[in-house]
Amino acid sequence: RRIQQITSGRLPIIGVGGIFGPEDAREKLDAGATLVQVYTGLIYRGPGLVSEILRGLRSRYI
Repeated sequence: RRIQQITSGRLPIIGVGGIFGPEDAREKLDAGATLVQVYTGLIYRGPGLVSEILRGLRSRYI
């Protein structure tokens, strides 16, 4: 949040770490991230995680 406030949204912020579902991605985006990076969640949950996150975020952000 602090970086987003300091830069006033002029720089893209990528939220990383601990994204295992739509709630985790939403938390990063609500904190000011413009993108999220999914790695560990993808390894443990598989490629279907991406669709799950998109479905979970669609109603709020898309």
